[in-house]
Amino acid sequence: MKTLQNPALRFLIALLALASSGGLSLAQDPEATPEGREQFLGRTIARTMHSSGANWLVRERREQEESASVLQRWLNIQPGQSVCDFGCGNGYHTLPMAMAVGSTGKVFAVDLQAEMLRLLGLRLAEAGIDNTISVQATIEDPNLPVGELDMILMVDVYHELSHPVRVMRHLREALKPDGRMVLVEFRGEDAEVPIKALHRMDRAQVVREMAAHGMRFVASFEELPWQHALVFERALETGVRHQPREVARGFLRALVRRDEMGLLPFLGSVLHLGNLPVSRELFFSGTGLSKGSLPDLPGPLLELRAGPEGTVLAGPLPRPAFFSVLGRFADSAVPVPTAGLPGELVLGADSMGAWVVEGWRPLLPDDSLESARHMERPFFAMNTGTGSGTPKEQAALACEMGFDGIGWGIWRAPEVRRVCEQEAADLWSIYCVLRLDEGDSPRMRQLLKAMGSLAGGPGMIWLALEHPKAEDDAFDAEHAVQTLLTPVLQLAQDTGVEVALYPHKGFWISTTEDALVLCERFKHPRLGVCFNLSHFLAGHETSDPGPLLQRALPYLLSVTVNGADSDGEGWDTLIQPLGRGDFDLDGLLSSLDRLGWVGPVGLQAFGIKLPAREHLALSWAAWDATQKK
Repeated sequence: MKTLQNPALRFLIALLALASSGGLSLAQDPEATPEGREQFLGRTIARTMHSSGANWLVRERREQEESASVLQRWLNIQPGQSVCDFGCGNGYHTLPMAMAVGSTGKVFAVDLQAEMLRLLGLRLAEAGIDNTISVQATIEDPNLPVGELDMILMVDVYHELSHPVRVMRHLREALKPDGRMVLVEFRGEDAEVPIKALHRMDRAQVVREMAAHGMRFVASFEELPWQHALVFERALETGVRHQPREVARGFLRALVRRDEMGLLPFLGSVLHLGNLPVSRELFFSGTGLSKGSLPDLPGPLLELRAGPEGTVLAGPLPRPAFFSVLGRFADSAVPVPTAGLPGELVLGADSMGAWVVEGWRPLLPDDSLESARHMERPFFAMNTGTGSGTPKEQAALACEMGFDGIGWGIWRAPEVRRVCEQEAADLWSIYCVLRLDEGDSPRMRQLLKAMGSLAGGPGMIWLALEHPKAEDDAFDAEHAVQTLLTPVLQLAQDTGVEVALYPHKGFWISTTEDALVLCERFKHPRLGVCFNLSHFLAGHETSDPGPLLQRALPYLLSVTVNGADSDGEGWDTLIQPLGRGDFDLDGLLSSLDRLGWVGPVGLQAFGIKLPAREHLALSWAAWDATQKK
């Protein structure tokens, strides 16, 4: 699969990355003007209420309409905390917040209008409250201290921000690392809410916009009469994939709740279920979804990868996730051949950069399809053959040549991942060699750090294990392996990153069979094996990997390929550009087809003397030819 060859789409992805990081130049940025934005991600921005309407904020019926006391109990503000009432007005929420934090805490009451702050001061003095700091904001800066706040509350305020990107950048910086941001907005999904549409926001729009500001949705409160309260925290990863990931997670949460009103805004106008176009109305017809549709919500570990034509694919999702939806079409005139298959969400961005769910598609082909070869089998270049440039240059070269990304080492992995994602590609593997006697070594610590950088993506660790540095008859290899793999597998469980044991001739794990022994022993759901063609040929008498691939299938996470002489003896004959040598590449891929395996395939190029661009072009042409058969 050649990902995203359209230059316009590549530019859009790069533009979205710049916009989400605030990197657009002043000449392009409407927030460089006093007027600010009229729209943001497709939403028309409302104008701020003038202080002359302050009495409306403390109207007698507000408790009945908004249940502010219920909201305050749910917020669970604790004594001693530092919190902020952003857009505080004359203090309807400021006063109960000040009482909640007590004498050891403090409340930053922030508003644009000096008159609002004056009215707030009168109310605070009357109540005898002295733990509140009044702050007059500008249109683009809330003037808050950095890293000090446990919580920021915004009640019916966010939709009025004329400079949302700049203001939210400051608010995000004002939070402590574990701080939370709570947005309370009138429900845009609910036509029964008696508030003008311009002053309402649906859940999906809030999630989309907060994702653009580097915030991750974590919880919601739906027990208020007309509003919803949505909780966000600072996201650790805010790259190109952050926004579609948050949209996918928000969509799945609504799906689990069987929340049709909350689900609709996440959807495009027409969805594709497999190859079947379906309107949003038809999507919700019948009785369909059950609350048990997704018993194990992927949450923050939801994996995303580059899809065709600028889309992003989120999954894999277990079969029950969409089975009931697809099942509605069983009696229709249009057959749905993919109803029983696991699959993944397809997400796309419109011209405004707003991400929506465009559909769902199966991961595996139906029996009626001619071959799994026509499904996506990601093909990436290992950094053994991408030259000696910087990480950015090597990753960019692989993507430029048509590969779906790159395989890398444990150093500077976050940088490589960012480059790949800006190119609508992926960092598919991180290779690391550990000695059995290393234990808590710098290299182990670097490996664990690199694993953290892969969270939320499709990448995996390729782990090669060497003999101890000094041969020792008393060395307990069993205990050493347990000591090495236990922290790695624990982090794999926490991050969702897979660990593929990497056979290397002459190492402690020298063959795929050695790796399978460990897989059987640990039986960990995220432990598997990478089948390495060159080391298979170096360590076996046969050149037919079919039987071994069959045995390895339950644990097979990835495969490496290259051109080779089947009976070669040196690495120069066992590792050549793809298409050279007499090894039957098409036979290998056909074996994978028969097994139904369509995982990532890496191009090995260790020791190839040709310039990187030249041998990558040769290998890509050979791979492309196999996909057209």
